[in-house]
Amino acid sequence: MKASSLHIFVADPHLQGGGQVRYISTLAAGLHALGHRVTIGCRPGSVLIEQTCHDAFTYDRFLFKGGVRPGAWINDLRAAGTFLRRYHPDIIHVNGSQDHWTMALANQISGHTIPLLRTRHNTYAVSPNPANILLNRRLTDFQIVVCDTVRKTLAQHPAFRAERLCSIHNGVDTDLYQRDESARFRARQEFNCKPTDFVCGIVARLVSAKGHSFLFEAAALLKEEIPNLIILVFGQGVLEKELRQMAEDLGISSRVRFHGFRTDMQYCVQAFDIGTQPSIDCDTSSFSMKEQMAVCIPVVASDYGGLHEIIDDGKEGFLVPHGTVEPLAKAIKTLAQSPELCREMGENARERVCREFSSTTFVRRTVEVYMAMLESFKKNSSNGRGE
Repeated sequence: MKASSLHIFVADPHLQGGGQVRYISTLAAGLHALGHRVTIGCRPGSVLIEQTCHDAFTYDRFLFKGGVRPGAWINDLRAAGTFLRRYHPDIIHVNGSQDHWTMALANQISGHTIPLLRTRHNTYAVSPNPANILLNRRLTDFQIVVCDTVRKTLAQHPAFRAERLCSIHNGVDTDLYQRDESARFRARQEFNCKPTDFVCGIVARLVSAKGHSFLFEAAALLKEEIPNLIILVFGQGVLEKELRQMAEDLGISSRVRFHGFRTDMQYCVQAFDIGTQPSIDCDTSSFSMKEQMAVCIPVVASDYGGLHEIIDDGKEGFLVPHGTVEPLAKAIKTLAQSPELCREMGENARERVCREFSSTTFVRRTVEVYMAMLESFKKNSSNGRGE
């Protein structure tokens, strides 16, 4: 089969945006640009319907609800079975738990005639129970993990087969995300940042996993030493009220500015002098880090999950122990006091993203996995399937 003729069914259970949704919309756009046919399996009202409307056909017949919900399961199995019989894609590519179970069971009921791939996007633990062993070892043909750290962990897990795992980092559009001095001037004006301000940005959901509280505490430590420090916060989430109160209690509310969810981050990040990613959970292959790096912005990140695979400490930014405040403050202070170091690290950051983390590289590597899967699946089918 030629790569140009692939029909990929990509499923995802999310309604709202986030890194996983961005992964799928980036992949769909890249596959479409290469001439592939893409169908998105999602819930009615999913943000994916809008984000992929020009690059994929949407099959929004799924409920993808967790927990014990027999009605939802029956609905989804019927929808999956109908789709597979009618369209019979070349690859099933799932991205979450609910869609994984739905498509794996529907595929198995139909005779497991289509290779099934799962991408794992986070560091959440997988229970080694019999159901997960069945799902991952018997019903799933291959798995992409978005960072090598998690791949190595899963390779030792009884529910997975090491030879059926590979790591591919997420990729970003390096043409869309690049330094733009005109946009930088406009963005800093819009966000009320003076030319002399040192602007530190964070782009992440407002949840505890992303470590906003550590950044705020670091800013409080620096408020006397760096009087021109400004924190721009982009994202929304359940902790917004709590974080606003925290900034007030720390005496930095005038320096911390919440700008909510934006769809034009390629413009917004132009205002940053540095980016921060002080995550303490979940993070594997941060889109926001790479987007900032592509705009020649150095990043201070925690060493959690796969973040250490994106930057080398002291080259494209700084790595600090996750869940700490003083090292984070020290790294921010070092960059605030050295514009030349910021410039050098920023240039290194863009060069690394262009070399390793572009959307072109990400899509190409994913297609290579598809083709290898198809060859292996065809060979196994002719020899008789088995573990």
